[in-house]
Amino acid sequence: MKIRLMAGLGAHALGCLLFIALSWLGFFLYTQLFGSLGSRGVAGGLALLLVFYVYAGTNLLLALLPPGRMKALLCGLLGAAVLAYLLPQHPLRAIYFSVLSGGLSWLAVLASARLSVHLSERLRS
Repeated sequence: MKIRLMAGLGAHALGCLLFIALSWLGFFLYTQLFGSLGSRGVAGGLALLLVFYVYAGTNLLLALLPPGRMKALLCGLLGAAVLAYLLPQHPLRAIYFSVLSGGLSWLAVLASARLSVHLSERLRS
């Protein structure tokens, strides 16, 4: 139980750090290709801050949940919610951040499960 919890918290914390790094990389590449960021409707910076807070909260919940189908459903729901929130005013950001948030969450779930199994086996021997 403790090993699964610690592996989950570690993997999802790394996922949050990767989210920040890949967000910065995405903005850098966007400005290199298309010029400065335009802001329409919802302010882009505040919207993405909210997306990060929802992402971090969802990852905390994913780290605490026991293994099962609920994790996959929650990752898909996170991607769909980000897409629905950003799509009307920011279509490119919506696609990028929905795939980024859902994909990184799912990778963190998979990494957490694998790390948990690896650490359990290591402690037994």
